[in-house]
Amino acid sequence: MRRTLQLLCAVGVATVFCSSSALLAGAVTSKEELKISTTGGGIKIKSDNGNSFAIGGRIMYDYDSYDGPWSEVNHDQDDSASESEFRRTRVTLKGTSGKNWGYKFAVDIDESEAEMDTAVISYKGMGFGTAKVGRFKAPFGLEELTSSKWVSTIERSPTPELGFLADKPSFQFALHGHSEPMFWQAALIDEDNEDDDGSDAYSIAGRVGGYFSMGEDSFMHLAGSLASRDFGNDGQKRFRTRLGIHSIGSMPIDHKIAVDDADQYGLEAAAVLGPFSLQAEYRNVDFDGRETAEDAEYQGKGDVEAEGYYVQASYIVTGETRGYKGRSGKFDKVKPKGPNGAVELVAKYEDGELDIDDVAEKNEFELFTLGVNWYATQNVKLMLNYLDVDTDHANQVDPGQDEDGQAVSFRAQYAF
Repeated sequence: MRRTLQLLCAVGVATVFCSSSALLAGAVTSKEELKISTTGGGIKIKSDNGNSFAIGGRIMYDYDSYDGPWSEVNHDQDDSASESEFRRTRVTLKGTSGKNWGYKFAVDIDESEAEMDTAVISYKGMGFGTAKVGRFKAPFGLEELTSSKWVSTIERSPTPELGFLADKPSFQFALHGHSEPMFWQAALIDEDNEDDDGSDAYSIAGRVGGYFSMGEDSFMHLAGSLASRDFGNDGQKRFRTRLGIHSIGSMPIDHKIAVDDADQYGLEAAAVLGPFSLQAEYRNVDFDGRETAEDAEYQGKGDVEAEGYYVQASYIVTGETRGYKGRSGKFDKVKPKGPNGAVELVAKYEDGELDIDDVAEKNEFELFTLGVNWYATQNVKLMLNYLDVDTDHANQVDPGQDEDGQAVSFRAQYAF
């Protein structure tokens, strides 16, 4: 069943894409009028019958310099190190067919291969919401659902890496609804695994929240998320985090545990008062461990709990307000008002821990980030972050020891 649905999704994406691409070849009736726009740097083509086609993408180049727990994993103890990488080089195609059908297809490209990031078909003709099928983000968490282009720090918070749903599920069916000021989202996810009885393993996720205006350019966001995952037979979870620095090769916290299933919940809140914004999230995840024979493949066994929170404040000194999409409950781009762009100052504190029954000490971390973002244009964004981390019992450093470290990260981004 899963493979059949995935095949139908792929065929559907190709069909909608080809029909929309026909606009580019001039396959339109004499009564059809086209509008072509390059606003925002991409190419957008719309017809008066509801068809549309757009090409966009993003290029993100990062440079990181670090020491402490980030460096000790990959280099000699107490040495500092630096790395650079193209964090994302992504091309996106999206469009609509008529009033109700839409699609989005995104591919990440690196030096050796291309990998599908997103492939989704949507239908909004039901009246109460939009149905989506394919590969896309599961409905969980404010920062996770906000595009990587528009989060205020270079990397998202580490705690979601210790849970599940941080990566896009390979296939899911979701319903998204909105009735101002509320929004809701629910998903059924195919985990590409089987239970002991041979049936497919599934997960569910849901999110509900609201957007409450407090005057011009001011509002409050409140939401909560729940999810449950079945890992199937031979289920396993790798609990690891880069602690905010992506370019390192190995991770300061890294455990591989045999698990059966897991439940997680999250709470999120944000307030925007003109150029000032404050947001916070809390996440808790409980994993039921699977008792296995001694196997070097697993670093411990038993139940696992991961939890953490962050608090972030930002201020746009040039007076702009952070963008926000009320229909889906997530932040969007900052649009500069003046010719010199917009400047945002950011401060973020994060605290998290990983508690494994079979491991004597908890893995704990505190991470403090200061940042400045320059939105030079609507397409160009430059980011500079200073990070200070304090780890307790990070298993990839010197097990049982505490260590702190500092890092400086820079990103140059072009999004269109």
